[in-house]
Order: sequence, then C-alpha cells, then structure tokens
Amino acid sequence: MAFKRGLLLAGVILAGVATAAPAGAEPFSIDDIVGLEETPDNSILVTRKADPEPKHDEVRQQVRSITRSGNVFNQPLARFHARMCPGVMGLPLEVAELIVDRLRYNAERLGLTMADGGKCRPNFILGFVGSGRADLERMLEKKGSMLSQISLDERRELLRESGPVHAFAITMERTRDGMPILGDQKYGLTPTINTQSANSLFLLPTRLDIEMSVVLIDVLEIDGMTVKQLADYATMRGLARTRPVAGEATYGTILNLFDPDAVHPMELTEFDLAYLQTLYENPANIAAASKFGTVQGRMKKLASASGEAGAAASDAP
Repeated sequence: MAFKRGLLLAGVILAGVATAAPAGAEPFSIDDIVGLEETPDNSILVTRKADPEPKHDEVRQQVRSITRSGNVFNQPLARFHARMCPGVMGLPLEVAELIVDRLRYNAERLGLTMADGGKCRPNFILGFVGSGRADLERMLEKKGSMLSQISLDERRELLRESGPVHAFAITMERTRDGMPILGDQKYGLTPTINTQSANSLFLLPTRLDIEMSVVLIDVLEIDGMTVKQLADYATMRGLARTRPVAGEATYGTILNLFDPDAVHPMELTEFDLAYLQTLYENPANIAAASKFGTVQGRMKKLASASGEAGAAASDAP
C-alpha cells in the first residue's frame, strides 16, 4: 500500500513534498502509531533500572558523545532563534496533528517562540519516509538541494549512518546580536569579527543559528512506538544537533529509541530535558564546552523538583 503523503502545518496539508512508501509496505492505522490499549486481561509493565546520581564527568562525557559540534572550546552550539514552525509529513492527519502539538509543547517549554499555526513555512520538518538514506542520495544528485548547504563532512557522515533515522540542520553563523555574517562573494572570505565585543572571556562574538532542521524516519521502523516517543525523539534530534545512542546510556535518553536492544523511555528523560534547557536557557554565544559542564547541575535540579512533586502528590488527600 502506498501512503498518501503531505506536509502538515498545524492542520494544513501541503501535498507532494515527500516520496511514496516502498511497494509492498504493510498498511497501518492510527492504533499502530499510538500503541496498544490497556485492558484488565492484558496489561504490560515496563521497568528500568533507575539512573545513578548525576556525576559531572560521566554526564559531561555523555553530553559530548551525543553532540555534533566542531571546536567545542571556540564555537557555540547551534540552536533555533527564529520563530519555529514544525511540519510533519508521511503520517495520517490525526497522528500528524498530535505530533505537531507535542513538538510545539516541547519547544514552548524551552522558551522558543512559535510561528502562527497554519500560516508559516516549516523550518522544522519531521518526515516519515520509505527510506531516509535513499531520499538523501536523491537529494545529493540534485543541484542546489538543501544538502548543498551543509558541509562536506556532514554530508559524508549522514550517508554513513546505517540506522532508520537521518537528521541534519542548515545553520548560519551570526553575530551575537543576530546579524548574518556573510563571506566575500568574490573571494569566499569571512569578515573579521571584533572578538572583544562581548567583554568576557566566556562569551563569543558569534552564535550559530539553526535555519532549517530536518529529521527523516523510516516509517516501517516505528511499529509499537507512541506519538509522545516519536515527537520527543524528534525534539532531541531537531532542536539540537545530536547523534543517536546505541545501547544503554549511563543516563536514560530518548535518543536510544531506535535501538531494539535498549530499554526505551516513554518521553524526554531528565538527562534530555537538562541538555535542552542548558542549550536554550544559557546565552547563545557561549562556547560548547562551557555548556557541557552545566548539564549535571540541571539534572540534579530536575530530579529534586520531581521528587518534591512526587512527595506532594503522595501527601495529597
């Protein structure tokens, strides 16, 4: 069965922006995406070992391992600054709307400004496709495709990835105040920025903006996953330039969702939230390495808040 595909913008379908599913693909319904309903006779209990107390070196190592970045001591981490407009393609409308709602919720609780639903051009595209790798290879054959706007090293890394998810971001370097830094058209040179403009040893004169984020997921690999899991996984791959996790990480993360041998969180974990909050709540022009060191403290705060909330709920009449 070939799936009808289009791009959802908060309830608006724009047809013809994604490839059809491969021939012979099994049909699926909303129930296949949302998961099984619990019944008195058939319930499933999922348990996992609790995360250890956050330790600075171990948290920092995990943060570094999932982050795509260049020189972590002299370059900032990429993040969204423009109004975010999420779009979902390749799923039934009802499911796509649920995922868009969750993506918007995640972005808003991180402090991102959202574009008006239904009236914006998507800059965060989550596509459920037949083969993300095949789509990327076709894009590379076309002159002027989105992939031409990322570095050669990133393109090579994308094609080396053998898993069911392929994610990339188009970024632009700007001054700390948001002015684009444009190279000389004739010589391809980047103008010099006043490195003393920040008046700090910790702040950089530039920031790195995500102009467009794309996450492609092979649709036949999402069997048994919930809307919340898929949206939260896309949040970690699309709002930040991250890598998937293979196997069990020291601290739970939604980034291992597509590893069949791992225990999968049902939503963003304390590690994931701490990572994203650190990325978006600290100044954009801080070196990546400086942000790595603050995730552990953020995890402790989240764990403490969670414990207090749990205690308050248990004491409630």
